[in-house]
Amino acid sequence: HPADRIRAHNAYENVIVRDVFDLARRECSVHRVAVCGASLGAYHAANIAFRHPNAVSHLISLSGSFDISSFFDGYHDDNIYFNSPYEYLPNTTDPWKYNHMSIIIGTGEWDVTRNESYRLSEVLNSKEINHWLDDGKWRGHDWNYWQDMLSYYLSLL
Repeated sequence: HPADRIRAHNAYENVIVRDVFDLARRECSVHRVAVCGASLGAYHAANIAFRHPNAVSHLISLSGSFDISSFFDGYHDDNIYFNSPYEYLPNTTDPWKYNHMSIIIGTGEWDVTRNESYRLSEVLNSKEINHWLDDGKWRGHDWNYWQDMLSYYLSLL
């Protein structure tokens, strides 16, 4: 059932935030961690960053796909709402809590999820959340593009 899927997703996120982030903070002696992902992984990175802004210093989204509605067969509840950046971000009343974060949204002219990156950028702009939408020429939705994009973005940090 879709409710079970979103509960499993929340359990996965809790492991990342509780265990992986804690390990990274201890090992690297930092207060916040950087998150990055490509395609659906960009969704996970962005959703975790926006749901746990006090834990994240940098978000790098590569060719993100942020609309999760197709995974739940029309089912919708609060768990899905609070894991859907397109739903909860427009309703945030305290967008300032994201402005310490360096947010990069990378896409390209051949990226099949390009419109998703633009849509997320529009939501962030509407809430005055600082970010950089980088729409590069000759970029698509595949590992070779993401490798080049990530190397470039990391060189800027």
